[in-house]
Amino acid sequence: MRSTILLILVLAAVVGLYRIGTDPYRTALPMEVEDLSPIEPQLAKLPPEDRELVTDYLKRSNGDVLPAQFADPDDPLTARTFAEAIALEKTHREKMKVEQARLAAFRAERDAQFKPLRDIVAARIVNRQELTEAEIYGAPGAGQPLRDNERRSTVITYRFWNRGNRTITTLRGLVEVAGSGLMPAASCWIDDSSPIGSLDHRDVRCRTPKDANAADRALMQRPIAEIPLGWYPREIRFDDGQVLKGPQ
Repeated sequence: MRSTILLILVLAAVVGLYRIGTDPYRTALPMEVEDLSPIEPQLAKLPPEDRELVTDYLKRSNGDVLPAQFADPDDPLTARTFAEAIALEKTHREKMKVEQARLAAFRAERDAQFKPLRDIVAARIVNRQELTEAEIYGAPGAGQPLRDNERRSTVITYRFWNRGNRTITTLRGLVEVAGSGLMPAASCWIDDSSPIGSLDHRDVRCRTPKDANAADRALMQRPIAEIPLGWYPREIRFDDGQVLKGPQ
């Protein structure tokens, strides 16, 4: 009787170990995420949706595993198995949906506040040039061959159209190209007191950041019409003394 019970326990342990070895959800996450070929057989056993959740989690965590006490309580990166990664990625996506909805509502409200000023002054990019310091500032030597270690900077020309029927005497605001990360790929603060007549325009040149990353530099090299520009007018003054102010 004792030997029978022992045999049953051994068989149960063997079955348990077999299930652990064949259950893809128990697969340990790799530390290196550049090459996922070692876990491809286990990934292939997952339904497509779960497979995507695992790979997205790995991209987001970059293979890092943080102890629970050091992890962000709102978005922890503590998964060690496929199952844990799937659960955390699902939670992350739900939180992102809520955050995206909140940001969309915020942007819609801000756009509504900017609209009266944007209806009067429109902004767009009309030129993009690669210039040396001498060419930017019109210093002697402009147009000459590059010297050692001399770099060209990307300079954007923004055009501001006065769509109204009154002369604008002061224009203040921000033009911005959203970047690949948190920082913009290009931005320019406009504080111009040169008059812009009715249905006339004024061009302003600004240099893009020298330390822009590769993705932002590639963005700025797109055809001009494809570069997404945000225009955030803060103040418009007219020759009759009226002042329109946008959100600060």
